Amino acid sequence: MAHSTTIEPVRSARDISEFVRLPFDLYRGDPLWIPQLVSHEKAQFDPRRNPAYETARAQLFRAVRDGRTVGRVAAIVSDAYVGKWDRKCGRFGWFECEKDPATARLLISAAEEWVASQGMTEISGPLGFTDNDPTGVLVDGFEELPTIAGSYNPPWYRDFLEGLGYAKEVDYVEYRITVPSELPERMVRLAEQISRRTGIRVFSEKSRKNLAGRWGRQIFDVLNLSYSELYGTTLLSDAQIDFYIESYLGQVDPSFIKLAADGGKLVGFIIAMPNLSRAFQKARGRLLPFGFVHILRALKKSDVLDFYLAGILPDYRNKGIDAMLTMDMGRTALARGMKFAESNHELEDNTLIQSMWKLYERRLHRRSRVFNRQIGVRLLS
Repeated sequence: MAHSTTIEPVRSARDISEFVRLPFDLYRGDPLWIPQLVSHEKAQFDPRRNPAYETARAQLFRAVRDGRTVGRVAAIVSDAYVGKWDRKCGRFGWFECEKDPATARLLISAAEEWVASQGMTEISGPLGFTDNDPTGVLVDGFEELPTIAGSYNPPWYRDFLEGLGYAKEVDYVEYRITVPSELPERMVRLAEQISRRTGIRVFSEKSRKNLAGRWGRQIFDVLNLSYSELYGTTLLSDAQIDFYIESYLGQVDPSFIKLAADGGKLVGFIIAMPNLSRAFQKARGRLLPFGFVHILRALKKSDVLDFYLAGILPDYRNKGIDAMLTMDMGRTALARGMKFAESNHELEDNTLIQSMWKLYERRLHRRSRVFNRQIGVRLLS
């Protein structure tokens, strides 16, 4: 099959559309695939709209056969990452491919050649421009419905990469947490004791405007500091922070964002959201004409809560603030009739974030992997 397949760089708006829409063909009829919003996906690759391009560069590629797109990959160099970690490591991301090892080889080779031309000596992936983009190949939990931020792919993607000489760099795990019928009494007492001892209060803003205007920048300042030593992270620029505040904090239900403050200083937070997986499936990549209706309905009726981000300032760790935050989120989840919660991606060795779920019944149900290899080594056959 490979002899009739060509790799073409993405250049035009039509190419971008083909790149973005490929998963709709590859996963047609798959009950577990979550289609992303096409407009959002196109914006990801527009330097005029995505501030990540301020500190990153990329080249997108399509695998084409008989006029059809049958595979895709993004080759990326994050200058912010290279500068922070002093590591000449490029990235490949948004990898999708038909079930053909030869096509996968052509795509990965194109990504490697491009990042090598940018001066890189190794490559990791799947990764995006930043750690807030799609990350990892799903390697365990193929029977589980992912969140809208979770990885999903066929089992053979792992085989493709390992067959080309790629090896594990890091794993991300996801937990499914059972929301109890009532909060554990010892947890309630513990949170009250911690609040009295530290003077720290946990609360939610009542309006999106106050959330974004009063606390938005502090939330991402805490995020920058609390994530600074985690794998793959880079410092968010002012433009990126403004982008996330406008895109997300102005849209989400503020009751699912818990803030921990020491006086007027934000020291920790959790951001969660009702699960939208089934709503996104019904929307089929479009907000109009009816996609937004499914999403709005899920925001009010979903019985699963998705955790997206959590952070605590380094100086405030190990003080029990995580217990205070999760307890307050638990109250909101119970009041809204939630039955389960999804942790989303967590580094497998990030014991600090995983300790937030230690008082709840939980199971590890999905695992995703970032792979790496040296570029100077010939690809395996």
